[in-house]
Amino acid sequence: MKPRALVLLLTLAGCAAPASHLALAPEHTAIPALAVSKTANVQPLAIDRWWTLLGDPALERLVDEALARNADLEIALGRVHEAQATLDVVRAAQSPTLDAQARNGRSKQSAVGATPLPPGIARETSSHRFSLEAGYDVDLWGRFSSGTKAARNQLLATEWARTAIEWSLTARVAETYFELAAVDRQIAVSQAMRASRSRNVEVRRREHDAGAGSEFDLRRAEAELTSTDATVASLGRSRAALEHTMLLLLGRTPGEIATGELRRVMLDEARPLSTVLPQGAAAELLVRRPDLRQSEAELAAANYSIDAARAATLPSVRLTGSLGSDARSMSDLFTGPAAIWSLFATVTQPLIDGGKLKARVREEQARAEQALASYRKAVAGAVLDVREAYETLDLTAQGFEAQRARVASLERARSLAALGYDNGALSQLDLLDAERNLYQAQLDQVSAYRDQLLGQIAAFKALGGGYTPANTGSSL
Repeated sequence: MKPRALVLLLTLAGCAAPASHLALAPEHTAIPALAVSKTANVQPLAIDRWWTLLGDPALERLVDEALARNADLEIALGRVHEAQATLDVVRAAQSPTLDAQARNGRSKQSAVGATPLPPGIARETSSHRFSLEAGYDVDLWGRFSSGTKAARNQLLATEWARTAIEWSLTARVAETYFELAAVDRQIAVSQAMRASRSRNVEVRRREHDAGAGSEFDLRRAEAELTSTDATVASLGRSRAALEHTMLLLLGRTPGEIATGELRRVMLDEARPLSTVLPQGAAAELLVRRPDLRQSEAELAAANYSIDAARAATLPSVRLTGSLGSDARSMSDLFTGPAAIWSLFATVTQPLIDGGKLKARVREEQARAEQALASYRKAVAGAVLDVREAYETLDLTAQGFEAQRARVASLERARSLAALGYDNGALSQLDLLDAERNLYQAQLDQVSAYRDQLLGQIAAFKALGGGYTPANTGSSL
């Protein structure tokens, strides 16, 4: 693993983190060399907008629409704004405070109280006071700075979480798009088969009515026709469910859902498909993944929260002061004799709090342990995703080639069965079996071609493609 990639995968913020911070062991951050797909072409590709590499303008429009309108992305953006406000609140604790106070009052003292007023002193008096009250908490142990760093990293984690939704959304839109395109193609294949079987039923019916054919042959032909109808209906249900999924991903309004349409291109399994991968070692590519960056920031935030909780157990120092004027008459307010001021330094050390502060430290340590485990899981999951994606590219390519060879063989078998049936050498059952096998193989070939496309999408996603890095971290 290259040093630069290792640095990007470390969880510690800054040049050197405190020794108390939790971090992954080297064996958990080292990304092994993975065997690249044998069938994919490795090229110097930019995969930030990988879907444009698939050459489908309709898909590009749908992805752009989803990125602009998806509800989950809008929710995530709201969380980013909330985290930014939280950071502002925490950061403000490090700043001095200044309050203006104004007070006007009138009071009356008792004539028979414990301390009677001297003769001639009015029992009713007025008071007027105006002052500026300043305060500042000295950050001796880094309590406030650590809290700010924790909030800043939490904001970064929230931004990466939004990016992770964007990253996942692009893949889901593309996957749903090609699944729809595949179902459209399978419906077209099924309708063509239905037309052929419908013609066969008419032939068998005419033969039966003329006494030249048996009812058995007629009913068997009808069963083949209704079987195709059932397949078309099942595919139609799948298409409807996929369309509903796509409409939600696109973030369309109820009115648009009711009246809108999803433009797409039917899958063409005869179109040559060459899978591609970007150049670079897995370690260099994986650091792009938003889920890893999110876990990294969450662990850093948890570590700084431990520092802030520990600092809260130590003495705190607060400086306060005031400057103003106090007088019984409004005319005397702001005059020299009415001036007042004060300056205090207060040191506070918690002594008995029922163990609350220490429990707070343990609480933050437990959260950091969870964040560490989550980050470890994310790194391992990313490696597995890439490994599986590379293997899937090869296996789906092999599967499609096998299906294509199968279709070619069954097309020839169907032609031979038709020729044999016309010459009386083969039975109608032989012809029906050949047609049935060819029909299923054609459906399977479409599925195999779709699986290749889904494998390409999975590879791009596993390597961290599908978002715009420039949009992340802009508010820090």
